[in-house]
Formats: sequence, C-alpha cells, structure tokens
Amino acid sequence: MSIIAQITLKCCPRPCRGIKATSFVLIGLAIVRHTKVTVMATILNKRSVYFGVVWQAFIALGGVDLYDRNYGAIRYWGAVLLNILVTLGFPVMLFMTMFSFELPLDNLINFNISLTSAAASIKFVMYAIRLKKIAEIEQIVAELDRRVDTDEQRSYQAGMSRRLQIMSTVYKYIYGCVVVTSSVSFLFRAERSLPFPAWFPLDWTTSLTAYMFAVLHQILAIVIQVLQNFVDDLFPPMIFLIIVGQCELLVQRLSLIGYDQCDQLANERKLIGCIRDHKKLFGLHQLTMDIISWPLLVQFVVISIDVGTALCALLFYAENMNDKVYFTTFIFAMSMQIFPICYYGTMVEYSFGYLHYAVYSSNWVDQSISYRKSVLIFAERTQRLPKQIAGNFIPIALTTFLANCKAAYSFCTLLADTGSQK
Repeated sequence: MSIIAQITLKCCPRPCRGIKATSFVLIGLAIVRHTKVTVMATILNKRSVYFGVVWQAFIALGGVDLYDRNYGAIRYWGAVLLNILVTLGFPVMLFMTMFSFELPLDNLINFNISLTSAAASIKFVMYAIRLKKIAEIEQIVAELDRRVDTDEQRSYQAGMSRRLQIMSTVYKYIYGCVVVTSSVSFLFRAERSLPFPAWFPLDWTTSLTAYMFAVLHQILAIVIQVLQNFVDDLFPPMIFLIIVGQCELLVQRLSLIGYDQCDQLANERKLIGCIRDHKKLFGLHQLTMDIISWPLLVQFVVISIDVGTALCALLFYAENMNDKVYFTTFIFAMSMQIFPICYYGTMVEYSFGYLHYAVYSSNWVDQSISYRKSVLIFAERTQRLPKQIAGNFIPIALTTFLANCKAAYSFCTLLADTGSQK
C-alpha cells in the first residue's frame, strides 16, 4: 500500500476503513496536485526583491500564465493567443518574405530582422519553461541576504541593490527607445509601407482596413518582441551581479572571523555557516546556468551572424547616411547585448577564485585544531571554480566577446566573397 494511503487510513475514523485504498490514493494525489499548482502560482506571482521587473515582464508576456497552465482562466487563453500571434506568428511572417527583394540591402535587412525575431522567440520560450528555477533562485538569495550581520555588509548590500536598479533602469530606457524608433519610422516614408517587411494574409496595399490591421499587428509584435529581448538580456547580467555581490559578502564574513571577542567555539560556528553559504552559492550558480546556458548559446551565435551581416551591409551596400547610421547603431546595439553578460561572467569567476584567499584572511592561526582542520578542507574546496559554459560549448567570459567579434568579421567576409562571385 502506498504511503499516502497508509497516512490516510491512519487519520480516518474506523467506519471509513471499508473504502478501498485506491480511492484514498486518488484523493491524496488530487490534493497533492492541487496544492502543488496553488503553491507554484503563489511563488511565481509573489513580490520580488531583486527580480520585480523580470516578473512583471514575464507576466505581461503571458509567460507566468502559460507556466501555471490554469486552463480555466481567461488569462491563460489570452497568453496563448498573444504568443501564437507574436512569438510564433511574427517570425514566420518575416521568414516568408526572406530574400524576396530586388536590392541586396533590403534582403540583408530582412535577414537580420527575421533572425533576431526568431532568436527572441526561442529565448523567451527557454526562459518561460524554467520560471520555477527563478523562484528557487530568489529563495536562495533571500537565505544568503539573511546572513548579513554587520554595517559594512549592509552598506555593500545596499550598494548592490542600487547597481541592480541602475542596470534595470538603463535597460528600460534603451529598449523603450527601440520600441519608439521601430514603431514610428515607417510613418516618414513616402509610400504606404509597414514597419518591417513581413508577409500578411490580407492585401494591405489596396485596402485601408487591411493596412490598419497589418500595422497594428506589427506594432504589437514589436512591443512584445522588444519586451522579450529586454527580459532575456537583463536577467543574465542581473543574476551574475547578485552572485558577485554574494561572493563579496561571503569574503567579508570569512575575513572577520577570529578578530572579534568571540570564543573559539563561536568562531567554529561562524566558519560552518560560511561553508554552508559557499555551498548555497554553488547551488545558486548551478540554478543560474540551468536557466541561461542554452539561451546564451542562441544569443552568441545569432549576434555573431547579425553583426556580420550588418557589417557587410554597412561596408558594401549602404549608400546614404540614414542606412549607414542605422547599421552602425545596429552593430553597436548587438555587441552591447552580450558585453555585460561576458563582463559579469568574468567577474563571477574572479569572485569565486578570491574566496580561496579570503579563507586565510581570517585569524585562523589562533583558533582551535578543529577550526584549522576545517579551514584546510574548506580552502581546498574553494579552489574548485564553477563552470560557466553556454550550452556546454561557449565560455561566458570576455574572451567570448572578442571571439564573437572575430566570428562576425569572418561571416562578413564570407558574405562579401559570396556577393562578389555572383
């Protein structure tokens, strides 16, 4: 008999024991399933300390409703409709017009937009199916935050919160400008046109009503896709900044052990607490990599192709100043999408490596034999650094940023050679 059935039979009055055990199993499983769904929805919609803007974006994009799978809620079906029209539909509409233009410059622009749109949809889906891990990350970060116990640590924690707020604000303004420029640029063209060259099921060239539907659909798609890119690009550097901050706080806690008036037994307890914090940091980093590893692989590959294509268009096909400014801005924007995550990836590796020196910064010489033995073992553990590899293939570091630039240049020369042969 299953554990659920045994517990139910023990808790049930004697007259009820005539009911079959399988009935109790089904009832118990139904209760567990209902409780799991309720708790999950509560976790995903709670007020967040660090990731409030991330949760707001996923709620607006329908990611939370899709993850909860509450089939009886109107919000769920609204999220399904929104993602069919935009996340799935808009990249397909762009790909249907790929390489259908007479001018090579138009084909390159359409190729860039199509690839960027498809990558945004793929990354959003990858993040949406792992939303529960973000909630688990928040729980670990909250546990580490409760370990802060000095004014210096509180001051550093407040500074980390300010840096996170500045980062999210900068991203908001940048992507807000992208929405505005992408949505209104078509209004300044002489002929009737859409914001992006994409297929539409209605003939918008002859019908004003169809044209209005096409424009509204593309503006909606632009807003949604930019918001998807916003949350996809913001979360990795944000969580890496938090990991760097928690490593620094652990360094401060380790360095202070033995220099106050506490006895040796209290210092041993402090060391054990720091060892547990180190274990939590590794778990936090592992959860982070489970979320961002494959989306970052997609981002690295797509950006190298996008930058190479834009560089080819800038050098060989852009003739007027508007096109040159557009492609120059595009190249800079694409490069800046991966620079912060590569920079903070290097900082995470450096922060974990510095923990080894922080262990010996404490006053370990004057402590007990048990403390010194624990310090030696802990120092050996801190020499193991976490792996930061996107898709088990590309390291997340500044060296990858340089390699990405080289790959973009190689793709640019490949396109140029192909164009010259034609």
